[in-house]
Amino acid sequence: MKEKLLYFLLATALVTSLTGYLFYHVGLISWMTELSWSQWGILAVMVCSAGLIISQGYLFVIQVRPWDQGHITRSFALLTILTGALTAYSYFLDVMVKDWLVNLEEIATSLSGSLMLKGALVSLILSLLIIWIDYSWFAFARYSKETIHRLRNTRSKKELQFNLLRSQLTPHFLFNSLNTASHLTSVHPEQAEEFIRKLGFNFTNLLRNGIQPLNTLGRELEIVDNFMHLMKVRYGDKVTLEKRIKAGTEPNFLPALGIQLLVENALKHNVASLESPLKIMITADQLQVVVTNKITHKPENIQSTGIGLQNLKERYLHYGRSIPSISQTGGFYEVRLPYITQSETDR
Repeated sequence: MKEKLLYFLLATALVTSLTGYLFYHVGLISWMTELSWSQWGILAVMVCSAGLIISQGYLFVIQVRPWDQGHITRSFALLTILTGALTAYSYFLDVMVKDWLVNLEEIATSLSGSLMLKGALVSLILSLLIIWIDYSWFAFARYSKETIHRLRNTRSKKELQFNLLRSQLTPHFLFNSLNTASHLTSVHPEQAEEFIRKLGFNFTNLLRNGIQPLNTLGRELEIVDNFMHLMKVRYGDKVTLEKRIKAGTEPNFLPALGIQLLVENALKHNVASLESPLKIMITADQLQVVVTNKITHKPENIQSTGIGLQNLKERYLHYGRSIPSISQTGGFYEVRLPYITQSETDR
């Protein structure tokens, strides 16, 4: 109902503007002040009737023939309705004005057909302009809709991909932990029970807090401390962890469980012994976190899924960052993790 009223008011305003233009163009503006109330009423009825015909015709066309179902047909239909209605209105206006000017024969004679001809020409121009505006609005609306739809699809794909990446974190941690438990069961059965108990505690904590997309550096360090407390059951003094954290860096964001993943890989891909302990160092400044471990030698029959580092790289790409920098020099393996800024977390 509101839409119909709006179109009627716009069509009435169009007819009113055409009327004012025609009267002005033939020099009858001053004469209009001499019209009686009944004549003003007749003119108002004509304007409203023409506005009603145009608005109803326009609504009929846009419902029956949308732009995407036929550009030429819709344009022709709109042109016919708009030009026809406005030209017919100009004709009746011409007849009515000459009748009102019956006492002014000279003026009436000079106006013979002029209102209709000028009205027809102006009606054609206005009709073409309205059709162009109507199509431009449709094209803009379609472009906006397609753009929003494309952005939503892209966002949905990214969210699905990210949820898949996040779902890999717990299985990766569980896989490595079960390998450790299996090793302890066969080599140090007395330590296996303690390890499994601490593993259960870590999983309880992990499930309670959930796996967030990002963690602060402070939270990541707490997770690593808990993890190393678990690893001490197996390795004892064979593994040392050193942290050099610059003050004020704890609030910075990193992909969740990223540091723990690198520590896990260091333990998994190196043999630790009392004679050649595995040293892991975590360094943090205002730009990045660096996880470094000493390279010993690879264990035999190592099982690796390759999920860990690839998962970490994909999560960085999700936030539009370059992948972590990895280097291996001087007997050390080093991974640099840049922070995720607040603006990137809103992506």
